[in-house]
Amino acid sequence: MKSVISPVCLQRIKGKRVKRTEAVGLLKELVAEQLIQPSLVLIKQRTPDAYQLQIKGNYNFQEIEMFVKNRFALEECMGYLVFDTP
Repeated sequence: MKSVISPVCLQRIKGKRVKRTEAVGLLKELVAEQLIQPSLVLIKQRTPDAYQLQIKGNYNFQEIEMFVKNRFALEECMGYLVFDTP
C-alpha cells in the first residue's frame, strides 16, 4: 500500500516522529475540543517506536496550529494535517 502523503510532503516535514500514545491522545483532544471532524485518520509507523499522525477532514488550520503550539510540528499537505513532534 502506498503512502497517502507524497514524498515531497514528507521531505518538508521537519519534526521527529511521535509515539503512538501521543498520536492517539492528540487525536482525542482535537475531537473533544471540536477542532476537527475527521473523515480519515492514519497513524503510520515510521520506525519501530515512532509514528506520524495524518488526518483528513474538516478543520480550521489556524485554530489547530494555536492548539498544538510548541507541542507538535504541524504541516498541511495535500488536504491532510500531518503531526510530528517539534
